[in-house]
Amino acid sequence: MLLHIPHSSTVIPTGIIFLKDIEEDIARMTDWYTDELYFHPSSEIIKFNYSRLVCDVERFIDNEPMEKYGHGIAYVNDSYGQPLRTVSDDERLSIINQYYKPHHTRLNQSSNQLLSYFETVVIVDCHSFSDTPLPHEIDTGIARPDFCLGIDEFHTPSILVELFTSYLTELGYTVAINNPFSGTLVPLHHYHKTTELKSIMIEVNRKLYLDGTHKNEHFTSIKSVITGLLNIVDHYESETL
Repeated sequence: MLLHIPHSSTVIPTGIIFLKDIEEDIARMTDWYTDELYFHPSSEIIKFNYSRLVCDVERFIDNEPMEKYGHGIAYVNDSYGQPLRTVSDDERLSIINQYYKPHHTRLNQSSNQLLSYFETVVIVDCHSFSDTPLPHEIDTGIARPDFCLGIDEFHTPSILVELFTSYLTELGYTVAINNPFSGTLVPLHHYHKTTELKSIMIEVNRKLYLDGTHKNEHFTSIKSVITGLLNIVDHYESETL
């Protein structure tokens, strides 16, 4: 199992200049404590160590649909569409070379190494989301679930979706598939090619474990729920050996 944690950091490197105070943007856009919520002793972890406001490693370099909102690899707008920073072509290339490509190199190397050892490898794409849709998100009129599972028809085993859904609903949580967020991360050179590499995205609603940006009294229990999901993945991998 490979846990991919792209959006938990709040670190802004020296030299990144914003046009305004970003405290509220950090609060809205960070997947708070996902590096703590998602942990399993049988997993390898690939975490991006900088804020997504600096570089979003889950965006495509080319033909990224979120570019129209100013939320491509290098965010130039905030969630309200207001200017966040200016990024020249040279700066964008520097961000790609300094942050984006090294992260994906680590992800690719870890995926390849695990595939050399195991018949089946599952990437769990680890996220959280706001219970209140942000202005740039398209589902502003839809009630949000407790958990969202992002799937890819080629890489996501249907049995994992069924087991996850049953497990969560039996605990009393609401679950949606590919809503409000869809898809799951797969390294491009394996995308729709390598059947042995599986992937599923877990998105947990922040209302379940946060008050503002602070852990609430349910944090430990939600962490246990997520550990249960990762145990399902671990059992699935064991069954495929």
